[in-house]
Amino acid sequence: MKKTVTAVMVMSVLSMSLYGYSKEERAQDMQVMETAMAQIQKGILSNNDKMVIAGVDNLKKSTSNVEVAPKWKMDYSPSYAKQQTKNILAYADKIKSNIKEDRKHGATSNYTKILNECISCHNKLRKWK
Repeated sequence: MKKTVTAVMVMSVLSMSLYGYSKEERAQDMQVMETAMAQIQKGILSNNDKMVIAGVDNLKKSTSNVEVAPKWKMDYSPSYAKQQTKNILAYADKIKSNIKEDRKHGATSNYTKILNECISCHNKLRKWK
């Protein structure tokens, strides 16, 4: 009986560790997000709507790839990270609609809001001061 319980526990631990979202994968996704943000900024500054839209699409895709770690793995609430993701996606949609409506100032404002979401998350998660 003890062997069975031990075997079940070992198998469950191994199955949870088979695929985990690693720090390397998170860093890679964050780099893609940073590149997308740079693409959006460059598109806004050079008045290139297609570049802005492509950057928004890249940002939304990479933001959706980021996995939120379970609560036991972090010292903040998973709901905080999920809310940050939701906010970034909403502001990205607003940038896209602003560009389509030729409202560059609105797009810039929403770009800044995304940047603030990024900084807020980095302040909390990376304990920036």
